[in-house]
Amino acid sequence: MKTLLRALIILSSLSMLAACAPDTREQGSEVVTTYEPAQPDVMDEDGYKVVRGSTRVQDMSVNFDQATKGMTLKGKIEFLPVRAKAVQSVELDLAGILDPYGFIALKTYKAKTQDNQDLKVAAKATCLSVDGGCRSSFIDIYVYYQGIVYHHQVESLQDDVSPVNEEPIPGEEGLQGDEESEIEGGHDEVEGEPGRYVGDIADDIEKILEVKKPEAPKSEETPKAEEPKKEEPKKEDPKKEEPKQDAPKKDEPKKDPPKADPPKKEDPKKDPPKKEEPPKREEPKKDPPKTGQPRVPETAPAVNKVSQAIGPVNAGRLQNAANMLTYEQAHAPTGYEIIRPKRKTHFATNELAYIIVKMGLLTKKEIPGYELAVGDLSREAGGKLGSHKSHQNGLDADVAFFFNNKSFQGYFASAVAVNKPHANWMLEPQWKLFKEVVGTQLIDRIFIHGALKQALCSHAIANGELTKGDNSSLAAQTLRRLIPEKDHHNHFHLRVKCSKAQVRCRQMAEPVNTTGCF
Repeated sequence: MKTLLRALIILSSLSMLAACAPDTREQGSEVVTTYEPAQPDVMDEDGYKVVRGSTRVQDMSVNFDQATKGMTLKGKIEFLPVRAKAVQSVELDLAGILDPYGFIALKTYKAKTQDNQDLKVAAKATCLSVDGGCRSSFIDIYVYYQGIVYHHQVESLQDDVSPVNEEPIPGEEGLQGDEESEIEGGHDEVEGEPGRYVGDIADDIEKILEVKKPEAPKSEETPKAEEPKKEEPKKEDPKKEEPKQDAPKKDEPKKDPPKADPPKKEDPKKDPPKKEEPPKREEPKKDPPKTGQPRVPETAPAVNKVSQAIGPVNAGRLQNAANMLTYEQAHAPTGYEIIRPKRKTHFATNELAYIIVKMGLLTKKEIPGYELAVGDLSREAGGKLGSHKSHQNGLDADVAFFFNNKSFQGYFASAVAVNKPHANWMLEPQWKLFKEVVGTQLIDRIFIHGALKQALCSHAIANGELTKGDNSSLAAQTLRRLIPEKDHHNHFHLRVKCSKAQVRCRQMAEPVNTTGCF
């Protein structure tokens, strides 16, 4: 009898799922996992232990009601705990309301594993719809279990989130085939696998999942707080034992000098901490984009907020773009030149704007009087751009190579001759430029012809900058991000990463951590 009841329950639940499925499809809902690493990946997200790659979802459905601005998320999530061998299963039945900023916190009152162990589960929908609704979104699902957060991200696209740009690009009228490729600098492929949307993981865990950070960092702070306590008595000792430390100054008045000298001695001691050079040295390495971003858009009235790259590079849009032509005109000479301003494709995210300005400054330093030719970036609002397959969300830039022959400057001249680097191509300045921008840790990929990359490999090896097995040095990381592509013989295509400030940006998966030189 029990077996019969179980069979009836299973059949009824399957029939309910079958009945719901057509409605979901009719609404155009398509829920897919955005990205899963090949193996479980344990990350540190601002103090939280986050695991990706040990989860999977089943029977997932998302429904957004345009009238009530409410969303429901139903289905099942399975995860393999780090400290266990058995897969745990959790039923999801979450709901939330759209806030004024385009996010929906999805919560539930109760959640337990199949072993009846308590845990926390919540999700956050980030809306992508152009009209401000949330029919299209990506959803970060969080499961908190035994001190670890298991993260899974799904994408539900019911609307086209890309802007419709039907206006032709000035200068392209009547162009066909090879002519169009010539003016654009080649057809840009989107090499590599798509990754996850950036989101704001740590903030979600704290505010939506409502999990406090582990106490480990607090225990680390206590010894730091104790250290100054130990140093304080040391500071008191020199005041009492000044005659011992200041033996050469014993001949001077013994009563007055100790009172007058301490401030003089303390001044130089106070100055060094004020000048603390270590933090200043770390800032340009870790935070160049943060210091550079506000400077780039100062003269661009259109950029009053943080730029937003929305979606992936091949199906996205751009908000609050930085105008690189305006910046060039206001700060001339910048070391770079927008070579086709009439096309109105000189708009970028703040991060890309920072990189372009940085390349211009390096050009001025290394090759005085030279201007780096910059081609297409993105439209002001992003979206489809000519025959480009990317350049849709302000993260891509086409840039000319360096030549020591002035007749090659100001346009996209080929740096490859018979599958070898052109004699006029300036290898050393080009290598310095690539290392400079990759060193900012903002660069995702740089597409370049295979013959040019091989020449840079040989150059790095000959100079002792790269050895076999090295995957961590600046030279190795630079070459890792130089992706060989045959169409990029007359320019290189630079792409920056999504920053954490661009919460709707979809990042590409990282390139394989090898140089490709050996």
